[in-house]
Amino acid sequence: MHFLGKNIRHLRKQFNQTQSELADLMGKGQTTVGNWENGVSEPSLEELLLLSNYFGTPLDILLKVDLSLTSWEVGKSGKDGKKETGREYDPEKKEEFLLKEPDDASLTYILQRLNKMQGEIDRINQKLK
Repeated sequence: MHFLGKNIRHLRKQFNQTQSELADLMGKGQTTVGNWENGVSEPSLEELLLLSNYFGTPLDILLKVDLSLTSWEVGKSGKDGKKETGREYDPEKKEEFLLKEPDDASLTYILQRLNKMQGEIDRINQKLK
């Protein structure tokens, strides 16, 4: 589990953008951005880098920190050229917001990850047919 989808939604809203507007900037469809935000699918590495650069947010923060619970400041100017306000990440409190890794590599966790991977493999195989 990570905070990517939640953070994409959070940052998009900070920029006062719709899913369609962000999708146009990324060269994707609105459904794709919606799927990212809802955890149905994830952006490719190239798309992650574009999102990171666009929102001015390092990849590790984008993935591991729940930005809606922090005072993270987006590193980009708004549409009017003024800096977005009032958001700054406090590294002193990072433990509160970081993604917690499973305490143990439990069988349930591993099976969930394997099922997700198998679903992706099946989806790719269907496209190849």
